[in-house]
Amino acid sequence: MQVVILAGGLGTRIKDILGDICKPMASINDKPFLKYLIENLKNYGFKNFLFLVGYKKEQIINYFLNGHRFGIQIEYSIEKEPLDTGGALINAFDKLEDEFILINGDTFFDIEFDLLIKYIHESRPLALIVLKYTQDFSRYGFVEIDTNNRVLKFIEKGKVPEIFADGYINGGIYYFKKRVLSKFLNSSDKLSLEKVILPKLIDNKEILGLPMGGKFIDIGVPKDYEKACKEIPKWIKLKRKGAYFLDRDGVLIKDTGYPHGKNIEFLKTGFEIVKKANKENKFVIIVTNQAGVAKGKFSEKEVLETHEFIKEEYNKRKLKIDAFYYCPYHPDGVIKEYKKISFARKPFPGMILKACEDFKISIKDSIMIGDKNTDNVLLYGLKFKKV
Repeated sequence: MQVVILAGGLGTRIKDILGDICKPMASINDKPFLKYLIENLKNYGFKNFLFLVGYKKEQIINYFLNGHRFGIQIEYSIEKEPLDTGGALINAFDKLEDEFILINGDTFFDIEFDLLIKYIHESRPLALIVLKYTQDFSRYGFVEIDTNNRVLKFIEKGKVPEIFADGYINGGIYYFKKRVLSKFLNSSDKLSLEKVILPKLIDNKEILGLPMGGKFIDIGVPKDYEKACKEIPKWIKLKRKGAYFLDRDGVLIKDTGYPHGKNIEFLKTGFEIVKKANKENKFVIIVTNQAGVAKGKFSEKEVLETHEFIKEEYNKRKLKIDAFYYCPYHPDGVIKEYKKISFARKPFPGMILKACEDFKISIKDSIMIGDKNTDNVLLYGLKFKKV
């Protein structure tokens, strides 16, 4: 499948750092940012690329040329003047294949592309946005989807209702069938993908949103560019591996109704599962709804203390738990700051998606184990077992 990369950004917010270097060519450990994207995509079998270039295009073209020395094929679509993201895409219409992946050239989002392609083949969308889970809407708007992953609406940054503790944002990775873009051929040359094309596709119910996890860094601001320089070179060296995601109450400890502190009963099942996971060299990650915080039964501090106690007990048995994630929110809570809708609360996948940003996890090689139907997390590719 063709991969199209938006590589014409001006990079005005990090110009003081980059100087005359265009944003996709920003140096990360003496290697262009764009090269990291290309190498990652090549590892998933992508070899046919179309770069949409404009500002400082010579830097990109002179470095990558036709792509042969990197084992890929690169074609270019050139903006003679800034056309915005959507305009750049429509400008390249004649070079687009019948279906393609579109990627922002300034965003590193290390998803499992093979899982994305599998979903596309199964669901056959006209268009799709890969969504990232976040607890911070300060730079991004909110993307609302239904239970069938149909995108319902975008909510602009700064306008997200306070009832939401977290949610999904545009991850900067898309899939399009070329024909769905034909309606924009007679639009003005300057056209925004985010403000014109995507909203129109949403209105026509032609676009899906798929939540996925992975390391996410948008190098558009100085702080995140510095983060990219530190984290990307380390991240790409890690081996992706599967995980056992375990519910806490009912799997590790007996569910006595808001159990917490040291007065808890450990379950033999939990020890056996963690031992098996450790033997298979898979991550062990606990994901637990803790509505007791929102309902005033205990504090977040007490949740953390409980987790520390559980971890100590497992350590005594030489069993490793890699991390605990918990959701303290509930829409029916009595504590105001926790009376919120959270996409971390199972069966929503927020906790697992957050774990995928912290650990290099293969979802297709992972399993969620819980004692309730609500533990069957709504995440494509993840297996579920009830105990």
